[in-house]
This record gives sequence, structure tokens and C-alpha cells, in this order.
Amino acid sequence: MYRQIKHFLFENFLLSRKFINFVTDMQTSAPNPMTREEIFTAKADTYPLCFSQTCPLREHCLHSILVSYYPTGRNYVTSVNLGNPQMQQSGCPLFRNDQPVRMPVGLSTIYYDMPGHMERSIKNHLISVYSRKRYYEYHNGTRPLTPEVERYVRQTLKNYGWTEEPKFQGSVEEFLW
Repeated sequence: MYRQIKHFLFENFLLSRKFINFVTDMQTSAPNPMTREEIFTAKADTYPLCFSQTCPLREHCLHSILVSYYPTGRNYVTSVNLGNPQMQQSGCPLFRNDQPVRMPVGLSTIYYDMPGHMERSIKNHLISVYSRKRYYEYHNGTRPLTPEVERYVRQTLKNYGWTEEPKFQGSVEEFLW
């Protein structure tokens, strides 16, 4: 009963004029998203770089692309070990695609229509797998769910008997670093 009341109040809040004005104000005052170059420049200083000239994946690998964005005034660079026999092959374990991926954010809304006993069981299971801190980063939407985590959450819901499609709070497009 409490969950239904909470859900009803939340839906009414979403429809209220005050919330609509709040969202409109947030959208007009929100900063412009970073461009691809700005993201790469910010990440290049701390990301392992790959200096391979013979790797077949280098055209689309973030480790290789970020070499051109690395600050030139640095004396030391964190790099991929090209002496490792697994590197510089089509099956490189460090390959990271340069295409952003759409990832869901926020787990809190998946529990709205769920019975309380199922919610507690699923929540406790996910906390045991990802740790309390990481779970609440996913739950609150401060950390997007990677495709692997999303698959695991969907499978966990199915294993606990939830048949409906999970409703996440939203989604973002980010690179899988």
C-alpha cells in the first residue's frame, strides 16, 4: 500500500506545473555537452596510450586515438605494453571502441511496480555483487550501467521472477573507457 501511495504521489509530482517549470529551467541553463575533442583532451592525460603502428585495430581504438591528444610537455607516459604477445592483434584484450554507447542510468524506477519482498531480494543481491557504494551509484544515476551491468541486472530481475521490462530513469551516451 505504501509503495502504491508513493508511486501515485511521484506521478502527480511529475505532472505538476512546478516540476515542468523546473525541468524547463534546467534545460535552458544546462551547459553544452563536451565535444569529442574536449572529452579526449581531458582523458588523454590519465589514460594508457598505445603507440603501435602495426595494430589492425588502431584506427578505432581509444588507446591509440588519444596519443594525438596527450600533452606534449610531459616527461612520462602511461602506455600499453607492446611486448605482450596478445597486443597488436585483432583480438587485443585492451581494445576500446571509439564509438559512444547508449547506457541506462538510475535503478530506482525499476522498483516502482515491484512487490516489496522482491525489491528487497533483488537489491540485496545486487549489493552483494557490486558493493553498496557501487550499487547506489547505479541506483541514484551517478554512474551509468555499462552493457555488461545492464545485462546482469536484466538477468537478475528475470531470475527473481520479474517479467516486465525494467524502466530506468534515463540514458546517456558515453565511451566505454
